[in-house]
Amino acid sequence: MSKNHSWLTMGTVPLWALGAVAALSVPSTATSTVEVSCQNDASTPTVVVTLLQERTTKEHTLFKFLPQYFSDKDALKTCQNAATNLQAVYDKGTAQYLTTDKLNGQSTVCAVARRGVGCDHYSAQLLFTFQPTDNPSQALYAILGNDFKQVQAPDVRTISRIYTDTKPSWWPFK
Repeated sequence: MSKNHSWLTMGTVPLWALGAVAALSVPSTATSTVEVSCQNDASTPTVVVTLLQERTTKEHTLFKFLPQYFSDKDALKTCQNAATNLQAVYDKGTAQYLTTDKLNGQSTVCAVARRGVGCDHYSAQLLFTFQPTDNPSQALYAILGNDFKQVQAPDVRTISRIYTDTKPSWWPFK
């Protein structure tokens, strides 16, 4: 065996062994899931996003279907439909933002993939509607849970569409 080959073997074997040890000692990645549900606690139907990561569960209120925007009979059905549609959105990873729009005279809330897209976009997922007389941006802000609200509420002069991140800064897996 030549002198150069001996040095090469002495340098390679420890590096290979170190790599093997490092590969075997990498912790497994825990699965993280998102569950969206409609809860009807205290007679106000509420869409709740539950984050399950490792052995930790955290619940965050996304929407509270307040009586000033939804009748008692419509609130629960709207909550259930919104939760089902949002679960599909989270499962597919297709939407990043909630936004409002006017479609056919209705004030709508939908999930969209990016800013600049409205509820009439082919990829938008319609979640629910408000009354035609409601300002959709203000109504959405009013029913959003605190963890999803922007710092400042839109006012009556807000002309442009407001986009609410469905995965805020505290979101553990983006």
